[in-house]
Amino acid sequence: MPFWNRREMLLTSLIVISNPIGYVFGMFLLGALGGIYLLLAPPKKDIEPPKPEQLKTAIDNAKWGYQVMEADLLGIRDSRSERYKANCRKALPYFKKAISLDSNLGLAYQGQGMSLICQNSYLSGRQSLKHAKSLYLQQGKNRDAKEIDLILKLKK
Repeated sequence: MPFWNRREMLLTSLIVISNPIGYVFGMFLLGALGGIYLLLAPPKKDIEPPKPEQLKTAIDNAKWGYQVMEADLLGIRDSRSERYKANCRKALPYFKKAISLDSNLGLAYQGQGMSLICQNSYLSGRQSLKHAKSLYLQQGKNRDAKEIDLILKLKK
């Protein structure tokens, strides 16, 4: 165990032993202040779409589609939330644009499939994911193909 961890644990234990009620009250106060900050913090703005000249290639469009899908979720991705479904709806045109630019880009088909499944279009989403898997296998990307298998198993 590194030295600073032992020192930090020793100081914390001394504080708790000397005044446990003060420690508990202090932790409560710290948590309450953090909660008030999160409650009053201004909401995050929607991400601004890049200018069309910035999204020239299929891979740029596909990556941007993934960013749109994951935007403003605070690391919590509940597929049933309305915010996530709205993000999936916003991302779908970017995946379609990527497919129109490069029909051999498995990443775009994978994103399109995930976006469609998110919007409860399971049949077309699974079809898009299966196409992405076949493209990955043709390109020798076996790891990505196995990832698609896992997604298909989870999204039955």
